[in-house]
Amino acid sequence: MQKVLFMHELQGYAAYIDQAVIDYIADGQIETFESFASYDLVAFDWYDLTSIDTPPAQILIYIDKDDLFYICENEFSYNVAKALFVADASNEHAMYLFFRNLFKGSTKHLEQMENRVSALDDDVSDGTEAGLRERLIAMRNEVQRVKKYYEQLELLFEELCENDNGLLSTDCLKYFAILRNRSVRLASQALNLKESVTQVRESYQAQIGIEQNDLMKVFTLVTSIFLPLTLIAGWYGMNLKMPEFGWKYGYLFVAGLSLAVCVIWFAVFKHKKWFK
Repeated sequence: MQKVLFMHELQGYAAYIDQAVIDYIADGQIETFESFASYDLVAFDWYDLTSIDTPPAQILIYIDKDDLFYICENEFSYNVAKALFVADASNEHAMYLFFRNLFKGSTKHLEQMENRVSALDDDVSDGTEAGLRERLIAMRNEVQRVKKYYEQLELLFEELCENDNGLLSTDCLKYFAILRNRSVRLASQALNLKESVTQVRESYQAQIGIEQNDLMKVFTLVTSIFLPLTLIAGWYGMNLKMPEFGWKYGYLFVAGLSLAVCVIWFAVFKHKKWFK
């Protein structure tokens, strides 16, 4: 028998699955892959890679020589398993087709993510616009989610291909080896994406540092210009009888002196290339 069912329906299939196995599954202690003398238990969390807000849904697969059951923890995972399920005369080949369908669109999705990371990198190069930090955090979480998903599948297929109990035929093992290689490649692509996001994040931090330095440079320029002007204003603001107060060109002299200070500092800054 080949069937997709809910976890709470297991008791109804005691004629096909040993009661001890049903109790073992009900305990919820299943790892990624467990091999027994006459059956295998395969468990993985399915992720909706197109929506980071969708929670993962666990799917557990029981397979022996006669039966193949996809056991789902909730309605969401049930619908996923139903969509991926392909009936086949051979249980092992039906399970291969299930996982093959699982990988459909994976390469295209990773390529789209790579394009989004590249676009994010371009935006960072243009400046730290509003909302860029939130986009970086969202991209990092999404890449981490994809990486975790493919790494669990990579581990699953590695253990499945060991075939300790000889449940899978030699011919079918070749198909699962292909799936293992594909999961390795996809996990590697996801790891490269994670490194790319890390580099973009470092570029973002560097860009923030550059903008802060530019801002401090502006403050330094303004302070450097107005400091001598403040000194001049304070000097001539003292309640002392200065010769310039009785000179008819005294006001123009102070104004010219202030202007000369600004021009001199401007020339100094230009020479030091503090601004273009």
